[in-house]
Amino acid sequence: MPEKRKLEDTLTLDLVIATRENTQNLGYFVDDTVVNPGLGIPFYKTVLEGANYEHADWKDQACVRTSQINWREDHSVSWLERHMEMTQGFIVIGKNPGLFVLGEPTHDRDDLDEKGRAKPDPDRVRAYIIPAGMGLILKKGTWHDFPVSCGPPLSAFIINTEEVVEALATMPKPAPMNHGDCFKLRLSEHFDFTIKFPDPRPFVQRHGLVPSPVAMPLMGKEGYGTDMVRQEVKPGWAGGKKVFVVPVVNVEVFVPGSGGPSIQPHLQSIPEVANRGWRDYGNRRGLQRLCAMFKELGIPATAVVNSEAAKLEHVAKALKESGWELGAHGLNNSSGAAKLSRGEEEAYFKQTLDDLQQSLGARPKTWLTPGFSVTERTPEIAVQSGIEAFLDFVDDDVPYYLSHESGKRTLCLPYCMETNDFSCVLTKHFDGRQYAQAIEDHVRQLAKEDGEKVVCLGMHTFVAGTPGRVLALTEALGRLQQVPGVCFATTADVCVAIQKRMPERMNRDCTRKWTSKSMTA
Repeated sequence: MPEKRKLEDTLTLDLVIATRENTQNLGYFVDDTVVNPGLGIPFYKTVLEGANYEHADWKDQACVRTSQINWREDHSVSWLERHMEMTQGFIVIGKNPGLFVLGEPTHDRDDLDEKGRAKPDPDRVRAYIIPAGMGLILKKGTWHDFPVSCGPPLSAFIINTEEVVEALATMPKPAPMNHGDCFKLRLSEHFDFTIKFPDPRPFVQRHGLVPSPVAMPLMGKEGYGTDMVRQEVKPGWAGGKKVFVVPVVNVEVFVPGSGGPSIQPHLQSIPEVANRGWRDYGNRRGLQRLCAMFKELGIPATAVVNSEAAKLEHVAKALKESGWELGAHGLNNSSGAAKLSRGEEEAYFKQTLDDLQQSLGARPKTWLTPGFSVTERTPEIAVQSGIEAFLDFVDDDVPYYLSHESGKRTLCLPYCMETNDFSCVLTKHFDGRQYAQAIEDHVRQLAKEDGEKVVCLGMHTFVAGTPGRVLALTEALGRLQQVPGVCFATTADVCVAIQKRMPERMNRDCTRKWTSKSMTA
């Protein structure tokens, strides 16, 4: 720990799951294992009675009470206290875990001077998650704050002394204490940096420590990911156009034996032949058919591609010859990011983009997560990975920026679920003409409304690319080309249009300008 930090610096504590091993310097871990048997009550036949904890006592005046602790948005650690004459115990009851900020004792540290022994050592302070049904009896001198909710309400037994309870109850407002056995510090008076802990909700959800359904949202305050905020694109960016229509062709592969979209769901024999063959047909024939359709119409398109699909020779050849913008769609459509750690998800992005660049000769700057299997980190990692158009959100008809606190941002182009071929064909069972008509009606209505709109038309090679749908789709798209104000575009085209017309002060954080050379094969 550096001796001095800038005033604005923040020390963010690690989140760890409390165990007997990593809390041994702090206290006595309580779970369903008796590790100190020894009383030996002779008539107990089915009970293993544990002995008293040797150094745990409450000055012969133990006070046992319950607390219910609710969520708080502030993740700052403002206070730490310790007790030298007695210990405290915290037992988590109910179904939900608790967060405990704990620091190792400093009073007996030979490597610290007298001043250092009178305050916590930030290097040895961590944020421990204690699962439901477990607890910790603190050793004397252990620095601690009051337990914190991990999202859902936390219930706990607290073993204390009347002395400490009465001292706290008589205080009209929080203040430093040196009363009896309660020594409490306001950290800002001793350190020139702020101590915080991360939002624990994603952590406890990821480690399966909260019951389902999730009690609190994981996607940040605005629903776009941790530390991501929405920034509106100001009107006037479309250059007189009303609706930018972006055909988004999903080029996907699935891990054998893992299932996937089905045209006849009842055919689930192993090995799977019918539904797998139907999906593979899309890459062998449907992709080429869509390429020919868009070329005939003179309509640009964006392909979002599984990097494993791009390794197939017939897929790579078709995409390189298409003239489309080439975007990224993860490794394959059987595995997404939902169960990955942060490091694994960062590696997932890098491998996808590296492999697509190697297979197709261009590094994508558009991203759609397979199966919408996002984490609370996905938008941030996309930004850090150089993604400039993000298609994972479906909540609007207008583009908007997703900005991270680091200053980097990406343009979100809403991916329309109503016109997606999965929604129309596999869910609503539209025939080819009903599917094409749904797209046409959607775009015509947007063109009648005020304001500038974007609609991303999600198409899959094995659904939209079949002969029974391409004919009606070709006719509908051809009619839309004649609708005043309708403009077909790629995601790159939309980004260029917005960047050209947004004020300079709104553009200074952009990572790179879009160029057609970097976006198409």
